[in-house]
Amino acid sequence: MAMNLLSRSTAPATPLDAVYGRVTRKFVPLLFTCYLFNYVDRTNIGFAQLQMRGDLGFTAMAYGLGAGIFFISYSLFAVPSNLLMAKIGARKTIFGCLALWGLTSSATMLVRTPFEFYVARFLLGVVEAGFFPGVIFYITQWYPSHRRANVTGIFQSATVVAGVVSGLLSGALITYLDGVWNLRGWQWMFLLEGLPSIVMGILVLRSLDDRPQQAAWLSHEEKALILEALDNDSATASGSHTFREALADWRVYLLGAIFFSSVIGTYALAFWQPMMIRNFNISSIMRIGIYSTIPALAAVAAKIWIGYHSDKQRELRWHFAVPAFAGAFGMLLIPFAAQNPLVGIVCLAIATAGVHGCIPVFWSMPGLYFSGTAAAGGIALISTLGNFAGAVGPVLLGYAKSQTGTFDTGLYAMSGLLVIAGILVLTMLSPGRLLPNPAIPASKDFAAGRKLPT
Repeated sequence: MAMNLLSRSTAPATPLDAVYGRVTRKFVPLLFTCYLFNYVDRTNIGFAQLQMRGDLGFTAMAYGLGAGIFFISYSLFAVPSNLLMAKIGARKTIFGCLALWGLTSSATMLVRTPFEFYVARFLLGVVEAGFFPGVIFYITQWYPSHRRANVTGIFQSATVVAGVVSGLLSGALITYLDGVWNLRGWQWMFLLEGLPSIVMGILVLRSLDDRPQQAAWLSHEEKALILEALDNDSATASGSHTFREALADWRVYLLGAIFFSSVIGTYALAFWQPMMIRNFNISSIMRIGIYSTIPALAAVAAKIWIGYHSDKQRELRWHFAVPAFAGAFGMLLIPFAAQNPLVGIVCLAIATAGVHGCIPVFWSMPGLYFSGTAAAGGIALISTLGNFAGAVGPVLLGYAKSQTGTFDTGLYAMSGLLVIAGILVLTMLSPGRLLPNPAIPASKDFAAGRKLPT
């Protein structure tokens, strides 16, 4: 699906389209694959716990804390990673992230105590922190603003495709390599799933050029076309709104709260979904891996279709709220399907599709209210606030599991947060409630809850 969108979006109509077709085909599949392994290495502990917790005697709370601590270091080191990237360039930053997180992920096979597990997860967050902003920065060095959304969307779809890959690959590795050379299946999984990231890092270092001027595979005329497009984009971009203004704008924190409340379910499901499927009376790890691809495929379809339909209809509020409410409904039903595998998988698919489906629509909102450095700083702050959901969600479900023996309480809490997110978007982004800030002009049509102008 992603590659179909890529080829459709890069069909040459002008000389510049043809040049960007070459650029996209060279870079996007590579960066997509890097992000796929990034997400696999970040979330594969969801499958590892099916053996790991029993082998090492970890409680559900200890596992949940280890899953969530990743996002604490990830958030803390995002800014330092960006500062480093400004000095050494995106290509070297992305290479370093890939190589170091591959080594760190593989080394997780050696953990024996909860503390060692926490250290491994904390370090993984540190070395991954620069990857996503590094890629976003890299895209800005090649594409003018009106060409970035499609490329970024294809790149980000790797996270849900990773759910399919991780389910099949992790389930197979744990099942079929268990006991080989006296290593448990979860140890083989960490080792072998970390190695591709190191290989991808080497490919990035060899294949990417920081800027068009450095690309030997482009002709002088092709470089000139790209640089002209970037120069024209810079000339028309607004730079009158500052990061300080964004920090003082209450809407940044409102959007941060909405993002936190909506994204918390994606992280919680990513880390605990294999255990939930086991609770549906499915004991085989391989079968758990296969069944886990169903919610992932539902998320891929929702992410692509809802974003497409929202753009087509030029409407945001209901395209966010309806998936959020659907995700909340799916989570609410999961506890009642514990003894029925078919119903349980359907509920998981609804929940996963809902929480993933509203995220692309959300990211269309901040840019309508902030521009210039306010947009860059505001979006970074909103993203940081949302990433703390990754620290809270897995711990919340782990705590519920440790205290009650079920995930029910945690699922109800996250269902409630999704409902709150949907209500906030419908009410706070409606007439008279989220008015444009005079210092930072916004789209009046969007603030009034109407369809965006064509």
